[in-house]
This record gives sequence, C-alpha cells and structure tokens, in this order.
Amino acid sequence: MWKNRDIARAGSAIIVTLAGWILIRLAFPALDYYPPESLVRDLGPSWIATTGIRQPVKVGYVTVALVLMALIFRVIQERWPGRGAVKGLVYGMWFGVVWSLGFLTGWAFLGTTLRAELLNSIVDLIPLAVAGWLIGIAIGRDVPKSAYRTTKPWLATLLVAIGFVAVHTLGVTLLADLVGPASRLLLVPSSPLQITLLAGLGVWVGGMYVVLREGLPFENTWARAAFFAFGVFGYCWTWFHLFFVIEIAGALPAVLLVGLTGAVGVFAGSLAYEWLARVIRS
Repeated sequence: MWKNRDIARAGSAIIVTLAGWILIRLAFPALDYYPPESLVRDLGPSWIATTGIRQPVKVGYVTVALVLMALIFRVIQERWPGRGAVKGLVYGMWFGVVWSLGFLTGWAFLGTTLRAELLNSIVDLIPLAVAGWLIGIAIGRDVPKSAYRTTKPWLATLLVAIGFVAVHTLGVTLLADLVGPASRLLLVPSSPLQITLLAGLGVWVGGMYVVLREGLPFENTWARAAFFAFGVFGYCWTWFHLFFVIEIAGALPAVLLVGLTGAVGVFAGSLAYEWLARVIRS
C-alpha cells in the first residue's frame, strides 16, 4: 500500500531526475535524439513531429517511463534482499543498460553511427541510474539476506538469453510482412554483429532475472516468470522502442511486435529454467 509520504518522496525523485535530464538536453542540444534519416524518408514523420509538439510529448514519455519504473521497483523491492538505495541503483542501471543496448541496435540494424549511439546511451544511462538510486532512497526498504539461493544461476542466464534471441528472431522473421515498410524496426538479425548484440541483451536480462528472482511477487512459477518477462523487461524494452512512435509515422505495430516477441522469449527462457531447476533439485 502506497502511503502519502512514499508518493511525495517518489514524486520528488522523479521531478529531480526529469529536471536533470531536461537540463542535459537543453545544455547540449547536439545530444538530442533523431531517428535515422532513411527511416523518416521511407515512412514519413509522425503527426507528433509535424505538429510541433515533439518536445512536450518527449517530456511526457520520459515522465511516464520514470513513474512506471518507480511502481515496478516498489513491488519487487519488498522481498528483494539488500539496502533500499543500492537496490534502486542496481535496478536503475539495469534499466539504463537495456536502453543503451537498444540504442546500439540503431547502429547495428539501422545504419546510425556508433559514436552517436554511444553518446545517446550515456545520456540516458546516467539519468536512469540516478533515478533508480533516488527512488531507492525515497521508497526502498532494507531487506535482510535470506538463505535462499538460485540453483545454477548461470543456467538461468543462459536459458533466458537463448529464449529471448530465439523467439525474437523467429517471431519478427515470420511476422515482418505484417508491418510493411516499418519492418526495419523489427530488428531482424542477419549478421554476426546483430546476433551478438541481441545475445548480449539476452545475457544482461538473464543476469537480472537471477538478481531479481527472489524479489518477484507471486508464489506461482508461471505468474512470477510472467511478471518479470512482461512487467519488468517487457515494459522497459517496449517503452524504449515506443520513442519511434513520436518520430516516425506508422511505427506502432512494429514497436509492439518487437516488445511482445522479446517478452515472450524471456518468459519462455524463465519457465525453461524454473522447470530444469526443479528437476535438478529433485
């Protein structure tokens, strides 16, 4: 149950982070993100971009991202062992690295420059990590360590990574025709670099599943795996790609498909691990 004090503290953390984020963008306008020109040329700019409300919508986009981040953290930190501030920092950094790897897909799949995407990664990673830390200070609870241990954590990381890459690749390959010209946004891998980048993201998500597993709500295995796959990772991954909707016309179906296939893959990998872990323990 949220208390008024928790709402005020979380709101203050979000406002401070948002103000810093905006100041960075205002102080360094060259760091503002723009989609690849080839995408805008092929698909056209969105109505948001053409009507001149791009900047206010972006502020709203970031605000909602931080609010949802705080809501999810509030749920998982209740049973997640550790100090509140540290847990918030870890969660914020995990969130930021997912977005950073998302930026790098622009270089690997969409033809942007590595330098531009590394700068975008840094500009977003730092505020997200700070946001997590401040949210952890604001609403985090210190939870003592327990005797519970994850069976073969490397196996969980591996299976989540395999599930993510396999289901994502299969899904976007089979369904690419459904989104027409926007299929470039689906991140269909066709080179070693692209596969390696997706695998790196899968490993990162799998590692976070190991870290957060003890703090996930629900006793039912399916429900816990679904919460992580669709609530924790799925929201983060989909919301990152939703930025394309602000910039490019007709991007929403492709964005939702990328988010869904990724979340289903993480869900499949998580369930596979839970089943094997139960077999190993028995």
